[in-house]
Amino acid sequence: MADEPDCVRLAIPLDTRYVRIVRLVARGVGTAMGFDVEDVDDLRIAVEELCAALFDVSAGPALELAFEIQDHRVDVQGRTVAMPKATLDAERFALSEQILSVACDGYSLKVDSGIARFSLHKLA
Repeated sequence: MADEPDCVRLAIPLDTRYVRIVRLVARGVGTAMGFDVEDVDDLRIAVEELCAALFDVSAGPALELAFEIQDHRVDVQGRTVAMPKATLDAERFALSEQILSVACDGYSLKVDSGIARFSLHKLA
C-alpha cells in the first residue's frame, strides 16, 4: 500500500453493507481532486466494481484500500487475503471489464500467492 502523505486508507470488513463507505470515500477523493460530477461517478463505479471482484475471492477478514492523491491523478489500491486456490471468474468479470474500460484510465486485478489485489488510476 502507498505511504504517501496524500493517501487515504480504509479497511472494511468483508460485508457488502460496508461498500457504501467505500463509495463515499471514492466520491470524496474525486471531489477533492476537482473531478467533475461524471468523473467522480466513474471513479466510484470503478472502485466498486473492483471491490466486488475481490469480495468474490476473499477469505477475509477485511478489504484494505488506499486512495493516493497525486497532482493530476488518483491511484487506488485494494487487497485482501484470497481463498485457497481462488481464481477470478472470467465470465463474471467480463461485464466489469467493459465498465472499467470506460470508468477509469487503467486497472489491474490479480490473485497471486494467497493475496487478491487490484489497482486503478483515474486522470484529472
